[in-house]
Amino acid sequence: MSNTRVERDASTGRPILVAPHRRGRPMHTVPGKDGAELCPFCPGAEAQTPPECDAVRLDGSAPDTPGWLARAFPNRYPASPAHEVIAEGPVHTARPAALDATTVRHVLALWRRRIAQVESRPGIAHAFLFKNVGREAGASIAHNHSQLLGMSELPPRLALERELDRRHGGHVARELEHAERERRIVGATRRFALFAPRHPKLPLETWLAPFDPADEFDAASDDAELATLLVELFGAIDAALHAPPFNLWLHRIPGEAFHWHFECQPRTGFLAGLELGADAYINSLDGVDGARRLREARSR
Repeated sequence: MSNTRVERDASTGRPILVAPHRRGRPMHTVPGKDGAELCPFCPGAEAQTPPECDAVRLDGSAPDTPGWLARAFPNRYPASPAHEVIAEGPVHTARPAALDATTVRHVLALWRRRIAQVESRPGIAHAFLFKNVGREAGASIAHNHSQLLGMSELPPRLALERELDRRHGGHVARELEHAERERRIVGATRRFALFAPRHPKLPLETWLAPFDPADEFDAASDDAELATLLVELFGAIDAALHAPPFNLWLHRIPGEAFHWHFECQPRTGFLAGLELGADAYINSLDGVDGARRLREARSR
């Protein structure tokens, strides 16, 4: 069992997940190597991870054996008592753009099942889903994967979003409305839009959200449109920036009316003194230009 604990930032009260055992994490994202020869997330290496807790298997194969499309298991180096890894796609690749929409659709279903299971555990208020792609974005294993972190309270960023929504109305709906008028839509389906926020924190920040604020991420069943847009997002990011490191996360609030959305942030630079010390940002590319650049990348 891990010796993780939650402490508080002395100046802000924000949670700090203290997990000293994470110093032992292996780093397989070595520059110039794809990490395939060491990868514990590839089929055939299932014994190198904790036993799986869920998987998408279309061939009836047994747990902890090859045959999976997506596979969830506890993180061997957890940052909280409920911390899972979801390996996505059996082929070893670090880039989500290499996944097809069918695989991503199955991954979405697995994400939902794992979120529901983690949030059913005592003491867990929120399951935070995120992807780190590339060493500079925090990935230690190259194989395409995401993580689910169970937290005892709503993350501070989400608590702030909820408070702003209560004061001023839905911020995601406003962003979508302006995006359609200002040509910040990167792509869209009947139900979903891929767009640049009006004032991105950093270059090429991109959101994916349903048009309907009442859409419930946890209750969705047909993910074909959502999977297609996610693959298009990953491909556009790779084409526009030559396969950069990036992070993706899901913002949702369990049990509450909240306009859920994914946020994607390419890591085109470093967080420096202003970002870390003031929680403020400097951005050289506005949302209109960022959306245009991604639309052009999609069309290549």
